[in-house]
Amino acid sequence: MINRFILGLLGNLFFCSLSVAMGAQPKSPNFIIIYVDDLGYGDLGLYQDQRLITPAIDELVATSQSWTDFYVSASVCSPSRGALLTGNLPVRSGLYGDRIAVLWPDSQTGMPASQITLPEQLKQYNYATAMFGKWHLGDAPEFLPTRHGFDEWLGIPYSNDMDWAVGDITSATVNSNLSTSADKWKIVSPVYQHQLRHPKVSDWNVPLIKSLVNVDQSYTDMVVQRPVDQTIFTQRFTEQSVDFIQRATQQQQPFFLFLSHSMVHVPLFRSPAFAGKSALGLYGDVLEEIDWSVGQIMQTLKTQGIKDNTYVLFTSDNGPWLTYAPEHAGTAKPLRGGKGQTFEGGMRVMTFFSGPDIEPGRVSELGMDTDIYNTFMGLAGLKSQTTAVDSYDLSATLTSQTPSPRKFVPFFRNSTLRAFRYQDHKLHFITNQVFLGPTTTHQPPLLIDLKNDIGETTDIASQHPEILAEIQRQVTRFRLTTPIAPSIFDLQKGPQQ
Repeated sequence: MINRFILGLLGNLFFCSLSVAMGAQPKSPNFIIIYVDDLGYGDLGLYQDQRLITPAIDELVATSQSWTDFYVSASVCSPSRGALLTGNLPVRSGLYGDRIAVLWPDSQTGMPASQITLPEQLKQYNYATAMFGKWHLGDAPEFLPTRHGFDEWLGIPYSNDMDWAVGDITSATVNSNLSTSADKWKIVSPVYQHQLRHPKVSDWNVPLIKSLVNVDQSYTDMVVQRPVDQTIFTQRFTEQSVDFIQRATQQQQPFFLFLSHSMVHVPLFRSPAFAGKSALGLYGDVLEEIDWSVGQIMQTLKTQGIKDNTYVLFTSDNGPWLTYAPEHAGTAKPLRGGKGQTFEGGMRVMTFFSGPDIEPGRVSELGMDTDIYNTFMGLAGLKSQTTAVDSYDLSATLTSQTPSPRKFVPFFRNSTLRAFRYQDHKLHFITNQVFLGPTTTHQPPLLIDLKNDIGETTDIASQHPEILAEIQRQVTRFRLTTPIAPSIFDLQKGPQQ
């Protein structure tokens, strides 16, 4: 028996040595981003309303690293999404607008080919890539996800509240001439607002598009349904995600999945199975269906035997659209503000990381959406990409609890730097109290101690001039290294008067 044991041990040692000699490598990890549109900081996770029933997300939070000080690069959809995928601030890539803040139907512009996206980078290492859900970075063929690194996409090209008509004014023409757009909005606004608060599928003509990269690198684009039935958005995008995970696993190919929910952006829809299910009404129904979606994804990882080799990131593109709260939007509490603002509630998003070697718990280190790019590269053991200029690799913080390399957060609204966080303090240069509301310029800037004043209630600039001066020095340094590229979004409707 001893001899048999020794022979077995020697055999195992020989096999391991042979594997090393032959250059055997560990499996590349898989990556999943679960992206929720307009989610409030207080909707899920640490500050969630206890009346909301979300067992799958609760389990994800319990097994994840919760980043309480994680930020997006913009407080509205398109620039934030561009930042995540490119690892560059919107002002560096040009994916922002001073006159038109996001991309609208029939845009002449979108994600530029010069920007190397995260899925494009991962494809260089044999990753299968797929996106299901909202894109919002250009609806012309050359701007679709399959032209920017995704092997396949099923989803909508812009927000679900776009593609409407009120008389002869449409979402494609309302901003076509900025000298007349304000008058057009006055005409359509009463109807548009009513439809958002009393949603019917027939009020919008949003297309559901399927796009594939063929073997010969040509593309197949088709409109699957128009108008799309928004009541089954969450269900359909989830089912497609599950199918993709299963296919990639069967093919033994590492994968990157971007599940980009169109919810909880207004208008809100949920499938019949979730109608009236939540004690929090329509908004709660929508969140509980997203919880179902998370459960489907996590269960698939378990049944496919790949949970221990898959990183899952759950986050949002910006804060809640408070104009429609509480019936149709969430809350940023205990933060101040929401979507369209550079207060914390507009740009700080509750974010959860789970995966191999990530220690569960609560982390207050700084991170941003731009950092996801090189963090994924780091977790995969791949070289950081210099094209993602604004992307810090947070992988060591996730796996070894080392301090985050990020020490600052810029708060842009379009091309204007409105606030700046350095370590635990934040300066406000310009604020607006409501989405699209008038702005106030602060001179000297407001100084906020975010460690002790998360709700941004008290200006302490007069008590701490030394902190004010230090952050201003950091701002000067940041400006010198961050050029402002020409806006891409302002050109989407052609030359403007």
